[in-house]
Amino acid sequence: MRSERSKKTGQENLSGRSSKKKKRRLLVVSNRSPYYLESTGGTIRMVRNVSGMVTGLEPVLSSTKGMWIAWGTAPENCSADTYRIPPSNPTFDLKLIPLDFDELKHFYLGFSNSTLWPLAHNFLGRTAYLEEDWRAYVAVNQKFAAAVAQEAKPSDLIWVNDYHLALVPMMLRSLRVRSKIGFFWHIPFPPFDLFRTLPWRKEFLEGLIKADLIGFHCRSYVQNFLHAVEDILKRDVSFGKGLIRNKRTVKVEAFPMGVDYPGIQELVHKEETQEAAKRLRQDIGVEHIVLGVDRLDYSKGIPERLAAVERFLEENPRYLGKISFVQISVPSRIQIPEYYRMRQEVENAVGRINGRFAHAAWTPVYYYFRALPFEELVTYYLAADLCFVTPLRDGMNLIAKEYVAAQDPQKGMLVLSEFAGAAEELKEAVIVNPYSIPSLVRGLKEALEINVAERRTRMSRMRKRLRRKNVEKWGRAFLDRLKESSYDGKRVRRKKV
Repeated sequence: MRSERSKKTGQENLSGRSSKKKKRRLLVVSNRSPYYLESTGGTIRMVRNVSGMVTGLEPVLSSTKGMWIAWGTAPENCSADTYRIPPSNPTFDLKLIPLDFDELKHFYLGFSNSTLWPLAHNFLGRTAYLEEDWRAYVAVNQKFAAAVAQEAKPSDLIWVNDYHLALVPMMLRSLRVRSKIGFFWHIPFPPFDLFRTLPWRKEFLEGLIKADLIGFHCRSYVQNFLHAVEDILKRDVSFGKGLIRNKRTVKVEAFPMGVDYPGIQELVHKEETQEAAKRLRQDIGVEHIVLGVDRLDYSKGIPERLAAVERFLEENPRYLGKISFVQISVPSRIQIPEYYRMRQEVENAVGRINGRFAHAAWTPVYYYFRALPFEELVTYYLAADLCFVTPLRDGMNLIAKEYVAAQDPQKGMLVLSEFAGAAEELKEAVIVNPYSIPSLVRGLKEALEINVAERRTRMSRMRKRLRRKNVEKWGRAFLDRLKESSYDGKRVRRKKV
């Protein structure tokens, strides 16, 4: 729990040097709502979505009495579009933007997740470029921009989040919104040669660079974005300083997202969490538990991981009966046929491995296709000897960070894909190439057999880094930099880089 001193400091950060000055209100804009609202027995029930972004921004938003604007549907028999949040102690407003079936089909399932998502994750063969999807994307971004413009005041700070809403900064400027605008892109930004295949590449970049500050998780994504701006828009770019200059200055910077380290530690030290982890280990009944947690998505490398598990058991028979793999796959975008086919592929692989190696007293792979409450997920983190995080491409991957934050450094170890954004920070993990089954097998074996002293050193270094750079500090760092940005409603004179 944060102290009164830290709360006061947060208010000072948002309001200037002194809390006596008027606080600047924050407007957060995202596709996903921080709360799901439902009507039960004539009352509105609010369920908090588990999300790193929600964890990072909710305390900051509360301190400014701001507003969160997101896609959502009003509860049954309720006509309001704005609600006081959170239910226990309302400190900010939630404004819901409804989307109809066609908008969800073409904006969300279409352009956002059948065009931008595969493109950003380097899956060009899975990327669809459909005119009707692009038109829906433009229309929904206009709907969001209009809702924000209706609420925004010049003194407000506006923070737009993620690839679903890349055109909103430009549209806000066209609506004469004078507030400072920050944009955070939460997934990878693709290399220039891939991004240039997007037919609407120029319009897309023009939409983004109307923000005053653009954030990414990693420096490599910053460089990819600046290359695209320089080559496609012919803007004056400074790669060293992270600047775009053309009549006005835009700052582009990496802000690696952290996790709720204090909150995770609080859960870990609860007696019920400790007891649940012990029961889990007893139920599985092996020396080594290896954990994988992912949304069911082709970018997460789950089939490749299972192939590595099968190869590991083939090549290391002394581990038979002594190791079990627990794979938790969270349902995702099940309306898209490709995701349904992937679920079948994963479940077939689990069945094949268990069919080959299992015996009456031992199950090699435990597979769960469901989302877990965060408290239960922390129990799995605590019980696992090793976390196997091997996405083919990932903007950050908070699972890797949450596992390290929850784990006992005497026992735990992390195997991490070199193509996860978290690998730029968690260099002490066992780094692997997820496209190479031999690399995955070697990494798994190394992590299992690493000596206790080295394990303790590596895990302690990663935990110290995560404790210092938690998710709330991430949110405040971005907002502090946004306050420093140059936009004042006027053109900024161009300077040489």
